[in-house]
Amino acid sequence: MKIAICDDDKKICTQIENTLLEYAEKSMQKIEVLVFFSGEDLIEYMNKGNLFQLIYLDIEMGKINGVDVGKYIRKILKDYATEIVYISGHNGYDRQLFDVQPLHFIEKPISSDIVIQDFELVLERIGKKTLYFHYQKENDIYRVSVNDIIYFENSNREIKIIMTNGNDSFYGTFDEITLRLSGQLFIQIHRSFLVNYNHVSIIRYSDVVMSNGVILPISRAKRQEFRRMQLFDF
Repeated sequence: MKIAICDDDKKICTQIENTLLEYAEKSMQKIEVLVFFSGEDLIEYMNKGNLFQLIYLDIEMGKINGVDVGKYIRKILKDYATEIVYISGHNGYDRQLFDVQPLHFIEKPISSDIVIQDFELVLERIGKKTLYFHYQKENDIYRVSVNDIIYFENSNREIKIIMTNGNDSFYGTFDEITLRLSGQLFIQIHRSFLVNYNHVSIIRYSDVVMSNGVILPISRAKRQEFRRMQLFDF
């Protein structure tokens, strides 16, 4: 899970970050935590196409407050999937937060237990969601369940998508696909293959056997990264 913490109070950021990292280590969860000290920095980062599954967002900040950041994420970026947990030392924001639809509101001083409760709730929600991958061919847009994708194969600009119920192809790049599947268990094991870890049946030193029986090579450059994924209990 990719998580953002946005607060101009460095002590608050450190507290939340340490709480999440300690919990993730104990519970064997794979997370990445990025810290931002202003709403402007968070918006700039997300404008580049970077996505999060969860954002802990302070309301009272400098030029751009947390309410405006939340509205920007929802209305301008059209991102309604990212869960937002607001942080504040004051009440009375109910009406302002209505359009943002936050997951929760945490009052300062912050309780580490509540930080973890919200994190666990997002994990539970992600587990229950049916996520879809969309790709376009001419004027038609196709939608497939992420769970049904076994792997992608790169052939110049043409991308082959191998699924449990058949195969297809479209034009794109692995960089675009990886960005859109951020937070999902997809890993590039070779310059030509991006695999769904949930469909890996057998792992060997230099190749993997997928759920459809196809054997795919792991490049030397990707072996160490792929081995690291196996340290986590998915």
